[in-house]
Amino acid sequence: MRKQKIPRAFSALLALFLITASVGCSLNLSQTQQAATPEAAPTKSEATMEATSAPGPVADPNVLYTDDFTNPATNWAAETFDNYFIGYHEPEYYHVAITGANYKTTVFVPEKPTYGDISIDVDAFTFAGKTAEIGDFRYGVVFRRSGDQYYAFTVSQRSKKWAVLKSSSNGLTVLQEGEEPGIHDLDVVDALRVDAKGSAFYFHINDTFIAQVEDSDYANGEIGFFVQTLDAESLHIHYDSLTVRNYEAPEEVQASQPQQSPALYEDVFTNPATNWPGKTFDNYFIGYHEPEYYHIAITGANYKTTVFIPEKPIFGDLTIDANVFTFAGKTAETGDFRYGIVFRRSGDQYYAFTMSQRSKKWAVLKSTPNELIVLKEGEEPGIHDLDVADALRVDAKGPSFFFHINDKFIAQVDDPDYAEGEVGFFVQTLDAESLHIHFDSLAVRNFEPRLVCVIAALKMNVRAGPGTSYTSTRYLSKGDIVQPIGRSPDGEWIRIAAEAGDQPGWISNASNFVSCNSTLDVLPVINP
Repeated sequence: MRKQKIPRAFSALLALFLITASVGCSLNLSQTQQAATPEAAPTKSEATMEATSAPGPVADPNVLYTDDFTNPATNWAAETFDNYFIGYHEPEYYHVAITGANYKTTVFVPEKPTYGDISIDVDAFTFAGKTAEIGDFRYGVVFRRSGDQYYAFTVSQRSKKWAVLKSSSNGLTVLQEGEEPGIHDLDVVDALRVDAKGSAFYFHINDTFIAQVEDSDYANGEIGFFVQTLDAESLHIHYDSLTVRNYEAPEEVQASQPQQSPALYEDVFTNPATNWPGKTFDNYFIGYHEPEYYHIAITGANYKTTVFIPEKPIFGDLTIDANVFTFAGKTAETGDFRYGIVFRRSGDQYYAFTMSQRSKKWAVLKSTPNELIVLKEGEEPGIHDLDVADALRVDAKGPSFFFHINDKFIAQVDDPDYAEGEVGFFVQTLDAESLHIHFDSLAVRNFEPRLVCVIAALKMNVRAGPGTSYTSTRYLSKGDIVQPIGRSPDGEWIRIAAEAGDQPGWISNASNFVSCNSTLDVLPVINP
């Protein structure tokens, strides 16, 4: 059970009052300047505070960073300037105070570690004793920050509103927002959670799933806090704890996918005794790296190679997962390439699912004795940059193949020609003069489809909310494949994942409009 903290004794409040009073002149001056020139921001009216060191190692290997703010030696910023008071409280909390409307600030984990796919838990509340009795505000957690670029998940205990924000050099935009009656009143802790994997972000408040948002622009960055006054003249936020962990899929996401069966084949490439080939020939260098990866290197443009699981087991219907990335240090700085998974291979005949971290393109290939054919291709902005692993997934059953990158559904392709065969890797230089690919892991299991839906209507509206009263944002056509991520409380509407830069939307769950490969009962209920 989470601890519920309340304001401290009068003596502690008096001490805080004396600290605040000592800087009262500068705060009043800043407010006067803002009133005189409403369009101009004070010198540090959108300040970013950073410190220099972090807590020691934590026991749980999945915990990357944690702080309960009872020890100032962890070196979070502590400073008073302009309209801001940032630092420790007693210490039992880390707090950010602002006097004046329309101000905001961010403060980040000391030493500024950079994180990509992570889960974040924050406990925080509004301290009513030093917050204006009227006016609104928002505060929360910042992630994937680099300079002016970051995402933020915020709440207001006054209005019971939440928002997912995106900051860029051009300003602050709202990616998604809504109301959540379960947000507590002032002086009571709320638990915020962010799960970020690739371009997909999942948000919870007090263990209630709030929203999924898709955005591929920022792949990694720093973590910290966000505090903003809107029309409130004063605001005092207490952060009770912060924990950053390796990404852990939220329960709603786990529930929407079948449990994995034991692997038919699995390798993490830390043991050369598993007998994957290791050799150098012509323009190729194939083998183990250190070992902690299996790698394939090519020197020269317009070359390709395939490597297959030792002893060449044959698989038909199957699910394949592979983690892989381009090693920039030994890859040409210009030119393109592609690499990925081969399945159902027999001699020159096989299928391959490939991608390029440079061009952000993917392709489904078919090899015959005569040529290499592109069955389907496209772009996926959520593909990571070089040196960061991407997760490729292939689900193959009969002539139907389903493809995912970083847990995002990419495409379905149907081809009946090859029913079974070997599994392995594909690497090809196009116009790049050198390429070095690291395969981090490979797992082959019995076919375990991820939940997808096929559009049966000739044309279907994707709407901004679960109902015909909401505006139509785009259209789907018969045969289009979508990935469901939630359902309305009455089950009559399906929330679908974003594709090609679109925001997630809603489609009707009428049986004559859409057909899904599994029950939708496992999906989280999402209130618009």
